[in-house]
Amino acid sequence: MYKFRKLTDADIKGKTVVVRANLDVPLDEYGEIVDDTRIKASIPTYEYLLKQNCKIVVIGHLGRPNGKYVDELSLFPVRFALGKLLGIQIKFTQLESCANSIKYMNPGEITMIENLRFDPREESKNENERREYLKILTELCDVYVNDCFGVYKKHASVYDLPQMMESYAGFSIINEVENLNKLKEESKSPFVGIFGGAKIEDKIPVIEKFLNKVDTILLGGAMAYTFLKAQDINVGKSKTQDDLLDVARDILTKAQNSKTEIILPIDHLASDSFDSEAKVIEIQNQNIPDNLVGMDIGPKTTVMYREIIESAQTVLWNGPMGVFEFENFNKGTESIGEFIALGTPKGAYKVAGGGDTILAMQKLKIKPSRFNHVSVGGGMMMQFLSNDELEVLKILSE
Repeated sequence: MYKFRKLTDADIKGKTVVVRANLDVPLDEYGEIVDDTRIKASIPTYEYLLKQNCKIVVIGHLGRPNGKYVDELSLFPVRFALGKLLGIQIKFTQLESCANSIKYMNPGEITMIENLRFDPREESKNENERREYLKILTELCDVYVNDCFGVYKKHASVYDLPQMMESYAGFSIINEVENLNKLKEESKSPFVGIFGGAKIEDKIPVIEKFLNKVDTILLGGAMAYTFLKAQDINVGKSKTQDDLLDVARDILTKAQNSKTEIILPIDHLASDSFDSEAKVIEIQNQNIPDNLVGMDIGPKTTVMYREIIESAQTVLWNGPMGVFEFENFNKGTESIGEFIALGTPKGAYKVAGGGDTILAMQKLKIKPSRFNHVSVGGGMMMQFLSNDELEVLKILSE
């Protein structure tokens, strides 16, 4: 367990505080924010700093612009979203021209700096480049706060900057670590892990780490098709990660030699095209015909998963069961979410997390209040659960 340096123990009244926040929100095709959960996560930190009469400089990133300016990934709309949540006007500036904007701030004001990833130095492998990039903030600000439970790699704003100035953990990070640590240290059996979505590389270390700790792992979404294909089961035109087939086979073999049972879908909802208007085709066994693409878990799988979830004392859910964005193929994800929220025994400890999971919960009206914790960090949640120590968190600890 990390022993964080906390804001509540610091003398920060009237100081200029730079907050590294999680601003990486999903956008629709028109550039509108479709889920502001990650912005909301840091509201308690902002409110505490405002009560301390601080000047607040907010930094963060949006998307993966790869070190270049991308108009669609500007933090400008995030600035307005944050201002609306706090009920105050947020100023906006570029890093290279932020000096006067910060120097002449009044106590209680907030300034947001443009997307840090527009400059390649934010993610550079060269430590000197990273440190030079944000050096100006060490000259203009008194205190650093990391409240971004979303970036675990050695990037300038989460790894170098907190080592260059007085630094603390924000309330969101502390809340994330305390809740996720219960999964690692205090989980009760039966412990059920539910994993879905397309990308499996972030989830593989967690599955391996939790073998012998989790009683049952339920797989869905595109990652299930990779595991099915690894067993030479036909998945048709379904999305798979063929470069990870051997890894999937290895995990299935390890599971057979552990107390953990990995369960895969036994039927599917498929279609002949990846389209929101595509006709639903029920596949009543594991094999998907060559001309079809798997889109969701089937009704028999849903019933089987329900029985397992409803006996669980601990549940970890990361990733949708199908293409929840399409109304015809969102029933699997909706059902699993509702089973966790409403069907588990009283006192069960339930955690959900990841960007797609949160988006699905919002879209399908699965109430976060029925979970003990909903993590805003997808990849970082997986990293935290699979690693004993993360450098970006360690540097915020005593």
